[in-house]
Amino acid sequence: MQIKEVQEKLKISSYTLRYYEKMGLIQPYRDENSYRNYSEEDIHKIERIMFLRDINVPIEDIKDILNNKVTFQDVLESHIEKVNIEIESLQYIKNMCEDLKEKNIPLLDQVIEDNQIGDKKVKKRDLKKVFDYFKKDQTVVIGTRFDLNMYFRTFIYALITAPVLTFAAINYLQRFNILKKGTINHISIYLILMILVMLLSIVSISYMCSRQKYIELTDNKISILDAKKVSHIKLSYLILKKDLTTIMENYSWEDLKYVEIKLVIKYGGIGIGTSKTMYYYLPKYIFHFKNSSSKSFLEWNNPKAAYQILRNKNIEIVTSDEILDCFEQNELSVYDFFENIYHKNGKNR
Repeated sequence: MQIKEVQEKLKISSYTLRYYEKMGLIQPYRDENSYRNYSEEDIHKIERIMFLRDINVPIEDIKDILNNKVTFQDVLESHIEKVNIEIESLQYIKNMCEDLKEKNIPLLDQVIEDNQIGDKKVKKRDLKKVFDYFKKDQTVVIGTRFDLNMYFRTFIYALITAPVLTFAAINYLQRFNILKKGTINHISIYLILMILVMLLSIVSISYMCSRQKYIELTDNKISILDAKKVSHIKLSYLILKKDLTTIMENYSWEDLKYVEIKLVIKYGGIGIGTSKTMYYYLPKYIFHFKNSSSKSFLEWNNPKAAYQILRNKNIEIVTSDEILDCFEQNELSVYDFFENIYHKNGKNR
């Protein structure tokens, strides 16, 4: 039985089948054309794996069961303990939600700010966990997007620290008679610094705005922003106004033909010259969206979320088996997954 037949019979994706094979759970026979052929024994094994995954048994435990290293009962006992911990966590969330409802709290922001539900004091991180649990944000952003809040925070810090550091430096120089007192007007220096900070801020925001290139994936549409097509002044104005929808290109999911995902590994080292004390690599992904106007976007923050929404929309994804395996599994982070691959292949540096 070939892979498409298995997909139809078991209602399972080809990505998942390849992932099971990669993890050593199944080993389908390959014919002379390297096509996978699944036997009845393979089908039965896949059904067992699917059942175990439905009850959230980890891949490693499933592998041990199939290899007769542990019994199914042993795994169930361990799994029940983990489920009980999750139940306790969910029960805690449920109790907090009931408290919120009982106290008739009108504003979530007020609850988080006061760290209190009625007369009951709670930890802020616990409140955040409750609200994040129910938060349904269906928007996934791929690419480079300018964070206006971060810019304003940096701007305020610069306004505060620049004059403080300058006055401290002047006092230090005057203390050791490097600079004579009365030769510099502190107010003039302060005004000059403010002007410089303002000019640097304008230049920096214009530069950061011009580097914006991202795509927003939502449930009902695809929106693209390419800053190169808009003037710096107009773009800066719209960002400050928080109204970028007028310059974004919008597409429907039906317009998208397929998405190609490529992995780019950036190598580097910490140290002087050739004497590196530590080497590292940073995995980044290039998402190439193929429609009437093909565009590519670089993503490294949360590529799995982007992959998941594409899968949910049944978009054809063209990529390597390693990337599919990484996105399909939940046991390891993206970085840890590829670190294991590079160590296994002897490519760690």
